Amino acid sequence: MDARTTADHPLAEALRLLPRAPHGRAAATRHALPLIVPACHRLSEDGRTVLLRVAGDCLESGRLIDGTVVAYETNSRDAGEDLRPWGVQLIGTAHALVPSPAERAAFPPVSTGRHYLRLTPTLATVVRH
Repeated sequence: MDARTTADHPLAEALRLLPRAPHGRAAATRHALPLIVPACHRLSEDGRTVLLRVAGDCLESGRLIDGTVVAYETNSRDAGEDLRPWGVQLIGTAHALVPSPAERAAFPPVSTGRHYLRLTPTLATVVRH
């Protein structure tokens, strides 16, 4: 059995919790300086990658972090939950994405420019308070 699919593995738990919150924060580096941007997320259809939509003015271009390591964080506050607080952090490689019509439709409509990324997480941390 793939370790990522076992219930006690942090990555499996993080991917299970992620859909409960609609948004979070993506962190990368730009010229060796930290760059943290708000993002919306959706789990991919296969449940193994995370689709991120970030504001276009935050990144100038999705190419700035295409192929780089990204940390993505969300928590129970972002989900609007008050009971049993939790937090999730995923770390993996992000790639610029031209979303399919179905992937684009999974996100709320917006009127300003946005960039889409596919995050392939390899590490995860889940914190329950």
